[in-house]
Amino acid sequence: MNVKEAATLLSYVVATMPNIQDKDLSATAKAWAIIMPDISFELGQQAVLKILRDKKIPTVPLPGEIINTVKEIVNGENKINAPSDYEAWQEVRSKIDFYKPNQKWSHPAIEETIKIIGSRNICGGDYNVADRFMKVYNRIVKRTNDQYENKVTLQIIDNTPKNKSLLTFIGEHKQIVLGQKAV
Repeated sequence: MNVKEAATLLSYVVATMPNIQDKDLSATAKAWAIIMPDISFELGQQAVLKILRDKKIPTVPLPGEIINTVKEIVNGENKINAPSDYEAWQEVRSKIDFYKPNQKWSHPAIEETIKIIGSRNICGGDYNVADRFMKVYNRIVKRTNDQYENKVTLQIIDNTPKNKSLLTFIGEHKQIVLGQKAV
């Protein structure tokens, strides 16, 4: 999302909340663009509209609210998020067959876990194969999530104005963060 797209999303917020219609939210649009560079305008629009439909108190949505709503939308539509370790293990137990190596799994983390442990070890495994599967699976999911968060953090840093650090930028716009009026 860029600044223009963030400003468009903020226009929806301003139109529905009379208490902020006289406020200058250009710094908020810049902050949203810096904090959420990985969110497309379309997903951001869906998230903001969903938040506005559910919002009971007229406040500007925080980036975390938008990000969480985007995750809910993506998970609901595309089932991108990894299943829990127990759900993954149940899928493996019901579908794994040593004689059918090219099995289709609901998430790449399940397939990677099976490659690491080995389908032969899972099919003929002893009593603790479920525990081993879940430990390896959880490490793979955590590593994938960490890599994604690191990529987003690098995008945020890249979108910060070149002549300022991120902390300097936030300090200049602290009235937004702290709810103070600019002096």
